[in-house]
Amino acid sequence: MLQLICNTPTANMHERKYTIRQHNNAAFMYLLSVSHALQPCKCIFNHNTSLQRARKRNDCNTFCSRNSAVRNGTRKMNISSGRKRFSQYSSHRRYSDSSSRTSQRKSKEPASNGPFEWLIRPFQPIGTFVQLFLEQGAVHGLTHLGRPFLHVSERLLWLALIVIALYFSVALSFVSWDRYQTKGTVVAIEKDHYYWNTSMPSLTICPLKRIYPPLLTKYCNVNGITDEADQSELFLFLESLANSSYFNFGNIYHNEKVDELVEMLQILPENYMKLIYNLTRDLSQLDDPELRVRTQSNLEFLRTYQTLTEYGICYTSNSFISSNLTASLLLEGRSKPLDPFYSTRVVRDVRFGNLFDGDITYSFIGFEPPISIFYHSPYETLNIANFQPLTNEAQEFETFSIELVTDKEFREHTTISQRGCRFIDESNLTHYSIYTKGLCQQECRINLAYKLCGCIPHFYPNPAGPYEKTVCHYKQLIKCFPPYRKLLLEFKQDNNDQKGMSCYCEPNCVSSKVIIENRQVLKQTQKLIGSIGGLVVMKRYPLVRFSRQLLFTFTDLLVSIGGTAGFFLGFSVLGMVEIIYFFTLRLVWYIAGRR
Repeated sequence: MLQLICNTPTANMHERKYTIRQHNNAAFMYLLSVSHALQPCKCIFNHNTSLQRARKRNDCNTFCSRNSAVRNGTRKMNISSGRKRFSQYSSHRRYSDSSSRTSQRKSKEPASNGPFEWLIRPFQPIGTFVQLFLEQGAVHGLTHLGRPFLHVSERLLWLALIVIALYFSVALSFVSWDRYQTKGTVVAIEKDHYYWNTSMPSLTICPLKRIYPPLLTKYCNVNGITDEADQSELFLFLESLANSSYFNFGNIYHNEKVDELVEMLQILPENYMKLIYNLTRDLSQLDDPELRVRTQSNLEFLRTYQTLTEYGICYTSNSFISSNLTASLLLEGRSKPLDPFYSTRVVRDVRFGNLFDGDITYSFIGFEPPISIFYHSPYETLNIANFQPLTNEAQEFETFSIELVTDKEFREHTTISQRGCRFIDESNLTHYSIYTKGLCQQECRINLAYKLCGCIPHFYPNPAGPYEKTVCHYKQLIKCFPPYRKLLLEFKQDNNDQKGMSCYCEPNCVSSKVIIENRQVLKQTQKLIGSIGGLVVMKRYPLVRFSRQLLFTFTDLLVSIGGTAGFFLGFSVLGMVEIIYFFTLRLVWYIAGRR
Protein backbone atom coordinates (compact mmCIF):
# COMPACT_ATOMS: atom_id res chain seq x y z
CA MET A 1 0.00 0.00 0.00
CA LEU A 2 1.40 3.37 -1.10
CA GLN A 3 0.28 6.60 0.55
CA LEU A 4 0.93 10.14 -0.62
CA ILE A 5 0.31 13.12 1.67
CA CYS A 6 0.07 16.59 0.14
CA ASN A 7 -0.08 19.72 2.25
CA THR A 8 -2.73 22.11 0.97
CA PRO A 9 -2.18 25.75 1.93
CA THR A 10 -5.69 26.48 3.12
CA ALA A 11 -6.91 28.39 6.17
CA ASN A 12 -6.59 25.42 8.54
CA MET A 13 -3.52 23.94 6.80
CA HIS A 14 -4.96 20.43 6.89
CA GLU A 15 -3.45 17.53 4.99
CA ARG A 16 -5.01 15.62 2.09
CA LYS A 17 -4.01 12.00 2.03
CA TYR A 18 -4.59 9.77 -0.98
CA THR A 19 -4.19 6.02 -0.88
CA ILE A 20 -3.98 3.96 -4.00
CA ARG A 21 -3.41 0.35 -4.72
CA GLN A 22 -0.57 -0.92 -6.79
CA HIS A 23 -2.42 -1.53 -10.04
CA ASN A 24 -3.94 1.97 -9.98
CA ASN A 25 -0.65 3.79 -9.55
CA ALA A 26 -0.70 5.41 -13.02
CA ALA A 27 -4.22 6.78 -12.53
CA PHE A 28 -3.22 8.07 -9.11
CA MET A 29 -0.23 9.90 -10.50
CA TYR A 30 -2.37 11.51 -13.14
CA LEU A 31 -4.92 12.66 -10.59
CA LEU A 32 -2.15 14.04 -8.42
CA SER A 33 -0.52 15.92 -11.28
CA VAL A 34 -3.79 17.62 -12.18
CA SER A 35 -5.25 18.34 -8.77
CA HIS A 36 -2.17 19.07 -6.68
CA ALA A 37 0.50 20.16 -9.14
CA LEU A 38 1.26 23.22 -7.07
CA GLN A 39 1.13 21.64 -3.61
CA PRO A 40 4.07 20.28 -1.57
CA CYS A 41 3.91 16.60 -0.89
CA LYS A 42 5.79 13.78 0.81
CA CYS A 43 5.71 10.02 0.61
CA ILE A 44 5.00 7.62 3.47
CA PHE A 45 5.80 4.00 2.83
CA ASN A 46 4.69 1.07 4.96
CA HIS A 47 7.65 -0.96 6.20
CA ASN A 48 8.00 -3.90 3.94
CA THR A 49 10.98 -5.71 2.50
CA SER A 50 9.34 -6.20 -0.88
CA LEU A 51 11.63 -5.08 -3.67
CA GLN A 52 8.67 -3.99 -5.75
CA ARG A 53 7.33 -1.74 -2.99
CA ALA A 54 10.79 -0.21 -2.60
CA ARG A 55 10.73 0.74 -6.23
CA LYS A 56 7.33 2.33 -5.70
CA ARG A 57 8.74 4.43 -2.92
CA ASN A 58 11.61 5.67 -5.10
CA ASP A 59 9.11 6.54 -7.81
CA CYS A 60 6.99 8.48 -5.35
CA ASN A 61 10.01 10.44 -4.03
CA THR A 62 11.07 11.22 -7.58
CA PHE A 63 7.59 12.50 -8.44
CA CYS A 64 7.36 14.64 -5.30
CA SER A 65 10.76 16.22 -5.93
CA ARG A 66 9.73 17.06 -9.45
CA ASN A 67 6.47 18.42 -8.20
CA SER A 68 8.28 20.65 -5.69
CA ALA A 69 10.56 22.01 -8.43
CA VAL A 70 7.59 22.83 -10.55
CA ARG A 71 5.86 24.55 -7.62
CA ASN A 72 8.96 26.70 -6.86
CA GLY A 73 9.88 27.50 -10.45
CA THR A 74 6.71 27.64 -12.50
CA ARG A 75 3.52 28.41 -10.58
CA LYS A 76 1.70 29.22 -13.78
CA MET A 77 1.83 25.63 -15.05
CA ASN A 78 -1.53 24.62 -16.57
CA ILE A 79 -3.27 21.28 -16.72
CA SER A 80 -1.96 20.39 -20.15
CA SER A 81 1.69 20.64 -19.04
CA GLY A 82 0.95 18.51 -16.02
CA ARG A 83 -0.75 15.97 -18.28
CA LYS A 84 2.36 15.96 -20.56
CA ARG A 85 4.70 15.41 -17.62
CA PHE A 86 2.52 12.59 -16.36
CA SER A 87 2.59 11.03 -19.82
CA GLN A 88 6.39 11.09 -19.83
CA TYR A 89 6.45 9.60 -16.38
CA SER A 90 4.02 6.87 -17.34
CA SER A 91 6.14 5.99 -20.38
CA HIS A 92 9.21 5.71 -18.14
CA ARG A 93 7.33 3.50 -15.74
CA ARG A 94 6.00 1.26 -18.49
CA TYR A 95 9.53 0.82 -19.79
CA SER A 96 11.10 0.13 -16.41
CA ASP A 97 8.46 -2.28 -15.13
CA SER A 98 7.43 -3.91 -18.40
CA SER A 99 8.48 -7.35 -17.34
CA SER A 100 6.69 -7.33 -13.97
CA ARG A 101 3.49 -5.77 -15.35
CA THR A 102 3.36 -8.18 -18.24
CA SER A 103 3.53 -11.10 -15.86
CA GLN A 104 0.86 -9.56 -13.63
CA ARG A 105 -1.47 -8.89 -16.64
CA LYS A 106 -1.13 -12.43 -17.82
CA SER A 107 -1.95 -13.74 -14.41
CA LYS A 108 -5.12 -11.58 -14.22
CA GLU A 109 -6.48 -12.30 -17.72
CA PRO A 110 -9.68 -14.34 -17.61
CA ALA A 111 -9.46 -17.91 -18.59
CA SER A 112 -10.70 -18.84 -22.03
CA ASN A 113 -14.17 -20.34 -22.29
CA GLY A 114 -12.79 -23.12 -24.38
CA PRO A 115 -15.13 -24.82 -26.85
CA PHE A 116 -18.17 -22.85 -25.53
CA GLU A 117 -16.68 -19.44 -26.32
CA TRP A 118 -18.45 -19.33 -29.70
CA LEU A 119 -21.74 -19.94 -27.93
CA ILE A 120 -21.28 -17.25 -25.29
CA ARG A 121 -19.83 -14.53 -27.49
CA PRO A 122 -23.16 -13.59 -29.28
CA PHE A 123 -24.85 -13.01 -25.91
CA GLN A 124 -22.22 -10.67 -24.55
CA PRO A 125 -23.72 -7.53 -26.25
CA ILE A 126 -27.13 -8.51 -24.86
CA GLY A 127 -25.69 -8.76 -21.38
CA THR A 128 -24.04 -5.38 -21.80
CA PHE A 129 -27.34 -3.82 -22.91
CA VAL A 130 -29.19 -5.33 -19.95
CA GLN A 131 -26.48 -4.00 -17.68
CA LEU A 132 -27.01 -0.51 -19.09
CA PHE A 133 -30.76 -0.81 -18.56
CA LEU A 134 -30.33 -1.84 -14.94
CA GLU A 135 -27.98 1.04 -14.29
CA GLN A 136 -30.40 3.67 -15.64
CA GLY A 137 -32.77 2.99 -12.69
CA ALA A 138 -36.30 3.55 -14.03
CA VAL A 139 -37.57 1.42 -11.12
CA HIS A 140 -36.12 1.68 -7.65
CA GLY A 141 -33.92 -1.27 -6.75
CA LEU A 142 -32.91 -2.21 -10.30
CA THR A 143 -29.72 -0.18 -9.99
CA HIS A 144 -28.54 -2.52 -7.25
CA LEU A 145 -28.98 -5.51 -9.54
CA GLY A 146 -26.72 -3.89 -12.12
CA ARG A 147 -24.14 -2.49 -9.73
CA PRO A 148 -20.71 -4.24 -9.85
CA PHE A 149 -18.76 -5.68 -6.88
CA LEU A 150 -21.99 -6.72 -5.06
CA HIS A 151 -22.21 -10.10 -3.39
CA VAL A 152 -24.65 -12.67 -4.71
CA SER A 153 -26.63 -12.56 -1.46
CA GLU A 154 -27.09 -8.79 -1.87
CA ARG A 155 -28.38 -9.23 -5.41
CA LEU A 156 -30.82 -11.93 -4.29
CA LEU A 157 -32.05 -9.70 -1.47
CA TRP A 158 -32.77 -6.82 -3.82
CA LEU A 159 -34.36 -9.12 -6.36
CA ALA A 160 -36.70 -10.52 -3.69
CA LEU A 161 -37.64 -7.03 -2.51
CA ILE A 162 -38.38 -5.92 -6.08
CA VAL A 163 -40.56 -8.99 -6.73
CA ILE A 164 -42.53 -8.46 -3.50
CA ALA A 165 -43.06 -4.78 -4.25
CA LEU A 166 -44.11 -5.61 -7.82
CA TYR A 167 -46.60 -8.21 -6.57
CA PHE A 168 -48.34 -5.83 -4.16
CA SER A 169 -48.32 -3.05 -6.75
CA VAL A 170 -50.01 -5.24 -9.38
CA ALA A 171 -52.46 -6.77 -6.90
CA LEU A 172 -53.63 -3.41 -5.57
CA SER A 173 -53.82 -2.02 -9.11
CA PHE A 174 -56.18 -4.84 -10.05
CA VAL A 175 -58.29 -4.03 -7.00
CA SER A 176 -58.54 -0.43 -8.21
CA TRP A 177 -59.41 -1.61 -11.72
CA ASP A 178 -62.14 -3.89 -10.39
CA ARG A 179 -63.56 -1.04 -8.37
CA TYR A 180 -63.56 1.17 -11.45
CA GLN A 181 -65.34 -1.48 -13.52
CA THR A 182 -67.92 -2.76 -11.04
CA LYS A 183 -68.19 -0.31 -8.14
CA GLY A 184 -67.59 3.05 -9.77
CA THR A 185 -71.19 4.26 -9.44
CA VAL A 186 -73.51 4.77 -6.51
CA VAL A 187 -77.20 5.44 -6.00
CA ALA A 188 -77.54 8.50 -3.80
CA ILE A 189 -80.57 10.05 -2.13
CA GLU A 190 -81.56 13.59 -3.00
CA LYS A 191 -83.82 15.70 -0.78
CA ASP A 192 -84.13 19.10 -2.47
CA HIS A 193 -87.68 18.25 -3.55
CA TYR A 194 -88.91 21.81 -4.00
CA TYR A 195 -87.60 22.07 -7.55
CA TRP A 196 -88.19 18.56 -8.90
CA ASN A 197 -90.45 17.89 -11.86
CA THR A 198 -91.95 14.47 -11.20
CA SER A 199 -93.44 12.54 -14.12
CA MET A 200 -96.92 11.11 -13.79
CA PRO A 201 -97.52 7.39 -14.32
CA SER A 202 -98.42 6.02 -17.74
CA LEU A 203 -101.60 4.16 -18.71
CA THR A 204 -102.03 1.46 -21.33
CA ILE A 205 -105.64 0.52 -22.10
CA CYS A 206 -106.52 -2.57 -24.12
CA PRO A 207 -110.09 -2.67 -25.47
CA LEU A 208 -111.70 -6.07 -25.84
CA LYS A 209 -113.43 -5.02 -29.06
CA ARG A 210 -110.56 -5.01 -31.52
CA ILE A 211 -111.82 -6.30 -34.86
CA TYR A 212 -113.87 -3.65 -36.66
CA PRO A 213 -116.87 -5.46 -38.34
CA PRO A 214 -117.07 -3.25 -41.47
CA LEU A 215 -113.39 -3.91 -42.24
CA LEU A 216 -113.89 -7.65 -41.74
CA THR A 217 -116.93 -7.68 -44.04
CA LYS A 218 -114.95 -5.90 -46.71
CA TYR A 219 -112.08 -8.39 -46.32
CA CYS A 220 -114.47 -11.37 -46.61
CA ASN A 221 -116.20 -9.95 -49.69
CA VAL A 222 -112.88 -9.39 -51.41
CA ASN A 223 -111.87 -12.99 -50.71
CA GLY A 224 -115.20 -14.58 -51.73
CA ILE A 225 -116.72 -15.23 -48.32
CA THR A 226 -120.26 -13.90 -48.61
CA ASP A 227 -122.08 -16.17 -46.20
CA GLU A 228 -122.85 -14.30 -42.99
CA ALA A 229 -122.43 -17.44 -40.91
CA ASP A 230 -118.95 -17.94 -42.28
CA GLN A 231 -118.16 -14.29 -41.67
CA SER A 232 -119.42 -14.64 -38.10
CA GLU A 233 -117.24 -17.73 -37.54
CA LEU A 234 -114.23 -15.93 -38.90
CA PHE A 235 -114.99 -12.89 -36.74
CA LEU A 236 -115.18 -14.96 -33.56
CA PHE A 237 -111.90 -16.68 -34.41
CA LEU A 238 -110.00 -13.47 -35.21
CA GLU A 239 -111.44 -11.59 -32.23
CA SER A 240 -110.44 -14.34 -29.80
CA LEU A 241 -106.99 -14.56 -31.44
CA ALA A 242 -106.57 -10.77 -31.14
CA ASN A 243 -107.52 -10.90 -27.42
CA SER A 244 -105.33 -13.90 -26.58
CA SER A 245 -102.23 -13.96 -24.43
CA TYR A 246 -100.44 -16.36 -22.10
CA PHE A 247 -103.28 -16.43 -19.56
CA ASN A 248 -106.04 -17.33 -22.07
CA PHE A 249 -104.56 -19.16 -25.08
CA GLY A 250 -106.89 -22.03 -24.32
CA ASN A 251 -109.92 -19.77 -25.02
CA ILE A 252 -109.12 -19.22 -28.72
CA TYR A 253 -112.29 -19.96 -30.68
CA HIS A 254 -111.86 -22.78 -33.20
CA ASN A 255 -113.79 -25.57 -34.90
CA GLU A 256 -113.74 -27.42 -38.20
CA LYS A 257 -115.40 -24.53 -40.01
CA VAL A 258 -112.72 -22.16 -38.77
CA ASP A 259 -110.07 -24.58 -40.00
CA GLU A 260 -111.65 -24.62 -43.45
CA LEU A 261 -111.88 -20.82 -43.61
CA VAL A 262 -108.31 -20.34 -42.49
CA GLU A 263 -107.10 -22.88 -45.05
CA MET A 264 -109.21 -21.34 -47.81
CA LEU A 265 -107.96 -17.82 -47.07
CA GLN A 266 -104.39 -19.15 -46.70
CA ILE A 267 -103.84 -17.25 -43.48
CA LEU A 268 -100.31 -18.14 -42.42
CA PRO A 269 -99.23 -17.90 -38.76
CA GLU A 270 -96.65 -15.19 -39.54
CA ASN A 271 -99.51 -13.07 -40.97
CA TYR A 272 -101.90 -13.40 -38.02
CA MET A 273 -100.91 -10.11 -36.41
CA LYS A 274 -100.77 -8.17 -39.66
CA LEU A 275 -104.28 -9.34 -40.54
CA ILE A 276 -105.58 -8.34 -37.10
CA TYR A 277 -103.86 -4.95 -37.45
CA ASN A 278 -105.44 -4.32 -40.86
CA LEU A 279 -108.90 -5.23 -39.51
CA THR A 280 -108.56 -2.91 -36.48
CA ARG A 281 -109.31 0.81 -36.47
CA ASP A 282 -106.80 3.17 -34.95
CA LEU A 283 -109.04 4.76 -32.34
CA SER A 284 -106.46 7.47 -31.64
CA GLN A 285 -106.84 8.93 -35.14
CA LEU A 286 -110.59 9.07 -35.67
CA ASP A 287 -111.89 12.22 -37.34
CA ASP A 288 -114.46 12.99 -34.66
CA PRO A 289 -112.59 14.56 -31.70
CA GLU A 290 -115.37 13.49 -29.31
CA LEU A 291 -115.16 9.81 -30.29
CA ARG A 292 -111.44 9.36 -30.69
CA VAL A 293 -109.17 8.00 -27.99
CA ARG A 294 -107.45 10.99 -26.42
CA THR A 295 -105.65 12.12 -23.31
CA GLN A 296 -106.31 15.53 -21.87
CA SER A 297 -104.85 17.42 -18.91
CA ASN A 298 -106.77 20.65 -18.38
CA LEU A 299 -106.33 22.51 -21.68
CA GLU A 300 -103.34 20.46 -22.82
CA PHE A 301 -103.26 17.15 -24.66
CA LEU A 302 -100.90 14.22 -24.21
CA ARG A 303 -99.83 12.14 -27.20
CA THR A 304 -101.56 8.79 -27.53
CA TYR A 305 -100.24 5.92 -29.64
CA GLN A 306 -101.64 2.60 -30.87
CA THR A 307 -99.03 0.17 -29.54
CA LEU A 308 -98.24 -3.52 -29.94
CA THR A 309 -98.06 -5.30 -26.59
CA GLU A 310 -98.14 -8.85 -25.22
CA TYR A 311 -101.90 -8.39 -25.01
CA GLY A 312 -102.23 -7.48 -28.66
CA ILE A 313 -103.04 -4.00 -29.97
CA CYS A 314 -103.55 -1.48 -27.18
CA TYR A 315 -103.26 2.30 -26.61
CA THR A 316 -100.64 4.03 -24.50
CA SER A 317 -100.46 7.59 -23.23
CA ASN A 318 -98.06 9.70 -21.16
CA SER A 319 -95.04 7.60 -22.13
CA PHE A 320 -91.44 8.29 -23.17
CA ILE A 321 -91.12 5.12 -25.25
CA SER A 322 -94.55 4.48 -26.82
CA SER A 323 -93.55 6.16 -30.10
CA ASN A 324 -91.01 3.34 -30.61
CA LEU A 325 -93.55 0.60 -29.91
CA THR A 326 -96.37 1.55 -32.27
CA ALA A 327 -98.14 -1.25 -34.12
CA SER A 328 -97.39 0.31 -37.51
CA LEU A 329 -93.66 0.54 -36.75
CA LEU A 330 -93.28 -3.00 -35.39
CA LEU A 331 -95.50 -4.72 -37.96
CA GLU A 332 -94.95 -2.65 -41.11
CA GLY A 333 -91.60 -1.03 -40.38
CA ARG A 334 -92.87 2.54 -40.72
CA SER A 335 -94.40 5.14 -38.46
CA LYS A 336 -97.66 6.86 -39.20
CA PRO A 337 -97.55 10.55 -40.10
CA LEU A 338 -98.25 13.06 -37.37
CA ASP A 339 -101.88 13.45 -36.52
CA PRO A 340 -103.19 16.85 -37.74
CA PHE A 341 -105.51 16.87 -34.72
CA TYR A 342 -102.60 18.07 -32.57
CA SER A 343 -101.30 20.69 -35.00
CA THR A 344 -103.39 23.47 -33.45
CA ARG A 345 -103.29 22.27 -29.85
CA VAL A 346 -100.77 22.27 -27.01
CA VAL A 347 -99.35 18.75 -26.89
CA ARG A 348 -96.94 17.05 -24.51
CA ASP A 349 -95.44 13.60 -24.45
CA VAL A 350 -95.41 13.32 -20.65
CA ARG A 351 -97.12 15.31 -17.92
CA PHE A 352 -94.86 16.57 -15.14
CA GLY A 353 -95.70 18.19 -11.84
CA ASN A 354 -93.93 19.78 -8.89
CA LEU A 355 -94.75 20.90 -5.41
CA PHE A 356 -96.00 24.30 -6.58
CA ASP A 357 -98.46 22.81 -9.10
CA GLY A 358 -100.66 21.23 -6.47
CA ASP A 359 -102.94 18.39 -7.61
CA ILE A 360 -102.49 17.43 -11.26
CA THR A 361 -104.59 15.04 -13.33
CA TYR A 362 -105.08 13.69 -16.81
CA SER A 363 -107.93 11.65 -18.31
CA PHE A 364 -107.46 8.90 -20.89
CA ILE A 365 -110.87 8.33 -22.50
CA GLY A 366 -112.59 7.34 -25.75
CA PHE A 367 -113.06 3.58 -25.24
CA GLU A 368 -116.06 1.29 -25.45
CA PRO A 369 -116.43 -1.32 -22.71
CA PRO A 370 -115.04 -3.76 -21.77
CA ILE A 371 -111.42 -2.67 -21.33
CA SER A 372 -108.34 -3.70 -19.35
CA ILE A 373 -106.29 -0.87 -17.78
CA PHE A 374 -102.56 -1.26 -17.03
CA TYR A 375 -100.62 1.37 -15.10
CA HIS A 376 -96.84 1.51 -15.27
CA SER A 377 -93.83 3.82 -15.35
CA PRO A 378 -93.58 6.26 -18.30
CA TYR A 379 -90.16 4.65 -18.94
CA GLU A 380 -91.66 1.17 -19.30
CA THR A 381 -94.31 -0.83 -21.13
CA LEU A 382 -97.07 -2.95 -19.62
CA ASN A 383 -96.19 -6.18 -17.85
CA ILE A 384 -98.54 -8.96 -18.90
CA ALA A 385 -97.78 -10.80 -15.65
CA ASN A 386 -99.69 -8.00 -13.86
CA PHE A 387 -102.84 -8.59 -15.86
CA GLN A 388 -105.72 -6.40 -14.83
CA PRO A 389 -109.27 -7.78 -15.05
CA LEU A 390 -111.72 -6.41 -17.58
CA THR A 391 -113.95 -3.53 -16.52
CA ASN A 392 -117.04 -1.88 -17.96
CA GLU A 393 -116.56 1.35 -16.03
CA ALA A 394 -113.97 4.09 -15.97
CA GLN A 395 -111.46 3.99 -13.10
CA GLU A 396 -109.60 6.63 -11.14
CA PHE A 397 -106.03 6.05 -9.89
CA GLU A 398 -104.58 8.18 -7.14
CA THR A 399 -100.87 7.68 -7.64
CA PHE A 400 -97.52 8.39 -6.05
CA SER A 401 -94.17 8.10 -7.88
CA ILE A 402 -90.56 7.83 -6.76
CA GLU A 403 -88.04 8.48 -9.51
CA LEU A 404 -84.51 7.32 -10.23
CA VAL A 405 -82.60 9.88 -12.29
CA THR A 406 -79.09 10.47 -13.66
CA ASP A 407 -77.11 13.35 -15.13
CA LYS A 408 -75.24 13.85 -18.40
CA GLU A 409 -71.82 13.22 -16.87
CA PHE A 410 -72.94 9.84 -15.56
CA ARG A 411 -73.68 8.56 -19.04
CA GLU A 412 -70.65 10.08 -20.79
CA HIS A 413 -68.04 8.74 -18.37
CA THR A 414 -69.35 5.20 -17.82
CA THR A 415 -69.99 2.05 -19.82
CA ILE A 416 -72.91 -0.34 -19.48
CA SER A 417 -70.85 -2.86 -17.50
CA GLN A 418 -69.59 -0.15 -15.14
CA ARG A 419 -72.94 1.38 -14.32
CA GLY A 420 -74.93 -1.88 -14.39
CA CYS A 421 -77.90 -0.33 -16.22
CA ARG A 422 -78.96 0.69 -19.71
CA PHE A 423 -80.47 3.76 -21.26
CA ILE A 424 -83.35 3.47 -23.71
CA ASP A 425 -81.18 3.74 -26.83
CA GLU A 426 -78.62 1.15 -25.61
CA SER A 427 -80.53 -1.88 -26.81
CA ASN A 428 -79.00 -5.33 -27.01
CA LEU A 429 -82.35 -6.95 -27.85
CA THR A 430 -83.02 -8.84 -31.06
CA HIS A 431 -86.72 -8.02 -31.54
CA TYR A 432 -86.82 -4.41 -30.30
CA SER A 433 -84.82 -1.35 -31.27
CA ILE A 434 -84.96 0.19 -27.78
CA TYR A 435 -84.20 -1.18 -24.34
CA THR A 436 -86.23 -1.37 -21.16
CA LYS A 437 -86.20 -4.05 -18.52
CA GLY A 438 -89.79 -4.95 -19.45
CA LEU A 439 -88.87 -5.44 -23.11
CA CYS A 440 -85.91 -7.54 -22.05
CA GLN A 441 -88.26 -9.78 -20.08
CA GLN A 442 -90.47 -10.05 -23.16
CA GLU A 443 -87.48 -11.38 -25.08
CA CYS A 444 -86.92 -13.90 -22.30
CA ARG A 445 -90.48 -15.10 -22.86
CA ILE A 446 -89.85 -15.23 -26.62
CA ASN A 447 -86.78 -17.42 -26.13
CA LEU A 448 -88.51 -19.59 -23.54
CA ALA A 449 -91.59 -20.09 -25.74
CA TYR A 450 -89.38 -21.00 -28.67
CA LYS A 451 -87.50 -23.49 -26.48
CA LEU A 452 -90.66 -25.12 -25.10
CA CYS A 453 -92.92 -25.13 -28.14
CA GLY A 454 -90.60 -24.52 -31.09
CA CYS A 455 -92.40 -21.28 -32.04
CA ILE A 456 -93.39 -17.88 -30.65
CA PRO A 457 -96.79 -16.22 -30.21
CA HIS A 458 -98.12 -14.02 -32.99
CA PHE A 459 -98.18 -10.73 -31.04
CA TYR A 460 -94.39 -10.32 -30.94
CA PRO A 461 -92.47 -8.39 -33.59
CA ASN A 462 -90.47 -10.85 -35.68
CA PRO A 463 -88.11 -8.93 -37.96
CA ALA A 464 -86.52 -10.78 -40.86
CA GLY A 465 -82.91 -11.77 -40.36
CA PRO A 466 -80.79 -14.19 -38.36
CA TYR A 467 -83.04 -13.85 -35.28
CA GLU A 468 -86.33 -14.50 -37.08
CA LYS A 469 -88.34 -17.29 -35.45
CA THR A 470 -91.25 -19.50 -36.43
CA VAL A 471 -94.68 -18.14 -35.45
CA CYS A 472 -97.05 -20.56 -33.76
CA HIS A 473 -100.14 -21.92 -35.47
CA TYR A 474 -103.25 -21.23 -33.43
CA LYS A 475 -103.57 -24.96 -32.67
CA GLN A 476 -100.09 -24.90 -31.14
CA LEU A 477 -101.11 -21.91 -29.03
CA ILE A 478 -104.08 -23.88 -27.72
CA LYS A 479 -102.20 -27.11 -26.96
CA CYS A 480 -98.64 -26.19 -26.03
CA PHE A 481 -98.80 -22.97 -24.00
CA PRO A 482 -101.47 -23.48 -21.28
CA PRO A 483 -99.35 -26.01 -19.29
CA TYR A 484 -96.51 -23.48 -19.09
CA ARG A 485 -98.64 -20.48 -18.17
CA LYS A 486 -96.99 -19.70 -14.81
CA LEU A 487 -93.50 -20.38 -16.13
CA LEU A 488 -93.98 -17.99 -19.07
CA LEU A 489 -95.60 -15.24 -16.99
CA GLU A 490 -93.49 -15.36 -13.83
CA PHE A 491 -90.49 -17.49 -14.92
CA LYS A 492 -91.32 -19.99 -12.16
CA GLN A 493 -92.75 -23.51 -12.35
CA ASP A 494 -94.98 -23.01 -9.31
CA ASN A 495 -95.17 -21.10 -6.06
CA ASN A 496 -92.59 -23.39 -4.44
CA ASP A 497 -90.04 -22.72 -7.17
CA GLN A 498 -87.70 -20.25 -5.48
CA LYS A 499 -84.98 -20.22 -8.12
CA GLY A 500 -87.08 -20.10 -11.26
CA MET A 501 -85.77 -19.64 -14.76
CA SER A 502 -82.73 -17.47 -15.37
CA CYS A 503 -83.68 -14.20 -17.04
CA TYR A 504 -81.18 -11.49 -16.23
CA CYS A 505 -82.04 -8.01 -17.47
CA GLU A 506 -80.18 -4.83 -16.57
CA PRO A 507 -82.44 -2.24 -14.95
CA ASN A 508 -83.24 1.07 -16.58
CA CYS A 509 -80.82 3.86 -15.73
CA VAL A 510 -83.77 6.24 -15.55
CA SER A 511 -87.01 4.88 -14.14
CA SER A 512 -89.76 5.46 -11.64
CA LYS A 513 -91.69 3.40 -9.14
CA VAL A 514 -95.45 3.81 -9.40
CA ILE A 515 -97.55 3.33 -6.27
CA ILE A 516 -101.34 3.26 -6.39
CA GLU A 517 -102.54 4.85 -3.17
CA ASN A 518 -106.24 4.70 -3.99
CA ARG A 519 -108.31 3.16 -6.79
CA GLN A 520 -112.01 3.67 -7.37
CA VAL A 521 -114.60 3.00 -10.05
CA LEU A 522 -116.27 5.97 -11.75
CA LYS A 523 -119.78 4.72 -12.49
CA GLN A 524 -122.06 6.00 -15.25
CA THR A 525 -119.12 7.60 -17.05
CA GLN A 526 -120.25 6.31 -20.44
CA LYS A 527 -123.64 7.91 -20.06
CA LEU A 528 -122.00 11.17 -19.05
CA ILE A 529 -119.29 11.56 -21.69
CA GLY A 530 -120.09 8.73 -24.12
CA SER A 531 -117.01 6.58 -23.36
CA ILE A 532 -114.91 5.12 -20.57
CA GLY A 533 -111.21 5.15 -19.73
CA GLY A 534 -108.82 5.97 -16.90
CA LEU A 535 -108.25 9.03 -14.75
CA VAL A 536 -104.85 9.57 -13.08
CA VAL A 537 -104.49 11.93 -10.12
CA MET A 538 -101.29 12.96 -8.35
CA LYS A 539 -101.94 14.71 -5.04
CA ARG A 540 -98.73 13.97 -3.19
CA TYR A 541 -95.16 14.51 -4.35
CA PRO A 542 -92.07 12.62 -3.23
CA LEU A 543 -89.79 14.18 -0.62
CA VAL A 544 -86.79 12.09 -1.73
CA ARG A 545 -85.61 10.65 -4.99
CA PHE A 546 -82.72 8.47 -6.08
CA SER A 547 -79.88 9.58 -8.30
CA ARG A 548 -77.25 7.47 -10.03
CA GLN A 549 -73.91 9.23 -9.60
CA LEU A 550 -70.32 8.62 -10.61
CA LEU A 551 -68.21 7.78 -7.55
CA PHE A 552 -64.90 6.48 -8.94
CA THR A 553 -63.87 8.20 -12.17
CA PHE A 554 -61.09 7.36 -14.62
CA THR A 555 -59.03 10.16 -13.08
CA ASP A 556 -59.41 8.49 -9.70
CA LEU A 557 -58.26 5.24 -11.26
CA LEU A 558 -55.09 6.86 -12.63
CA VAL A 559 -54.35 8.48 -9.28
CA SER A 560 -54.88 5.20 -7.45
CA ILE A 561 -52.70 3.08 -9.76
CA GLY A 562 -50.06 5.81 -10.02
CA GLY A 563 -49.90 6.22 -6.26
CA THR A 564 -49.62 2.46 -5.78
CA ALA A 565 -46.81 2.15 -8.34
CA GLY A 566 -45.01 5.16 -6.90
CA PHE A 567 -45.31 3.89 -3.33
CA PHE A 568 -44.05 0.36 -3.97
CA LEU A 569 -41.71 0.84 -6.94
CA GLY A 570 -40.94 4.55 -7.14
CA PHE A 571 -42.43 4.35 -10.63
CA SER A 572 -43.85 7.27 -12.61
CA VAL A 573 -44.96 8.22 -16.09
CA LEU A 574 -41.46 9.44 -16.96
CA GLY A 575 -40.07 6.16 -15.70
CA MET A 576 -42.33 4.33 -18.12
CA VAL A 577 -41.20 6.68 -20.89
CA GLU A 578 -37.59 5.85 -20.03
CA ILE A 579 -38.25 2.13 -20.34
CA ILE A 580 -40.02 2.59 -23.67
CA TYR A 581 -37.21 4.79 -24.90
CA PHE A 582 -34.54 2.36 -23.75
CA PHE A 583 -36.07 -0.61 -25.57
CA THR A 584 -36.94 1.31 -28.73
CA LEU A 585 -34.76 4.24 -29.80
CA ARG A 586 -31.85 3.43 -27.50
CA LEU A 587 -31.90 -0.21 -28.60
CA VAL A 588 -31.78 0.85 -32.25
CA TRP A 589 -28.73 3.01 -31.65
CA TYR A 590 -27.11 0.25 -29.62
CA ILE A 591 -27.56 -2.22 -32.45
CA ALA A 592 -26.27 0.39 -34.89
CA GLY A 593 -23.02 0.52 -32.91
CA ARG A 594 -23.38 3.79 -30.98
CA ARG A 595 -22.86 2.48 -27.47
